[in-house]
Amino acid sequence: MKSLCFVHQGKAQLPEIRAYCDYFSGRYQVSVANSVADLHRYDIIWFFMGCYRYRPLPHQFMVHEYASLSTPPFARLKDQVKQWCNSTPQLRVFQNPQQSEQLSFNDNIPQRYRDMGIAGHFSAEPDCEKRCDLIYTGTMDKSRQLHIALDLLLELNPLASIWLVGQPSAYLQRRYKSYTNVRFLGSVENSQIPELLSQARFGLNFIPDVYPYQLQTSTKLLEYAACGLPVIGNKTAWLKQFLLDQPLAYHDIFELRSWPTAQQINLTEQTLNSWHWQNRIVNAGFETILPE
Repeated sequence: MKSLCFVHQGKAQLPEIRAYCDYFSGRYQVSVANSVADLHRYDIIWFFMGCYRYRPLPHQFMVHEYASLSTPPFARLKDQVKQWCNSTPQLRVFQNPQQSEQLSFNDNIPQRYRDMGIAGHFSAEPDCEKRCDLIYTGTMDKSRQLHIALDLLLELNPLASIWLVGQPSAYLQRRYKSYTNVRFLGSVENSQIPELLSQARFGLNFIPDVYPYQLQTSTKLLEYAACGLPVIGNKTAWLKQFLLDQPLAYHDIFELRSWPTAQQINLTEQTLNSWHWQNRIVNAGFETILPE
């Protein structure tokens, strides 16, 4: 059985690594390593980019996965550096074709597309007691501009109870320290998030409509919808296309004039299953190119 190692720098949350390990464990001996590990003993090395100068041995198959584009500041410059500094793999993996177009590799290296997914434990609990008006899960660094959304919502409803789940940014904590109804819950295990979502009336999906965020799948939106939450948020290019394909109870934060009425989202089983990690990986078609 060949060996497969997933390599990452530990700077980003990568739920896909666990999904990949579960999926490929019946076919390969699967390991996870950091970027300074000795990689010469593996048959397949799967990098989450990053910049890596690793030169594979003749027998090694190298995969470069661009789980996301570079984030501000200097996002486009950092993407260009990735193009210049990285060695050439046997396979590149992108979230979608738009992401691939932005990076513009001018070679004939095969590509596969693997969209963001959700774990199977995300499901609706319609009878759960509601304990907050709005919940946000995910990144809260300054580049996400979350304060724009929070200010608008607190203006609509100054007493709205808001839960923020994830690593809190100091600037947000300072900005809302006088609001007893705004709670920073900190980071929690992914398996605990559905329970928190089920206690909220709305999910907040606010993503700056700028490069690269507007081109990438909003994983939190998939998680909110899977748990039956109606969503308040803005509309990026990706979001507009997504809502054409999958109509949801989605309220544009810039058009709201009063606090909306909650409506339960009811996804079909087919739609929910299509978002699960294992189906996302199956649909990518990795078996057609990875060595046996």
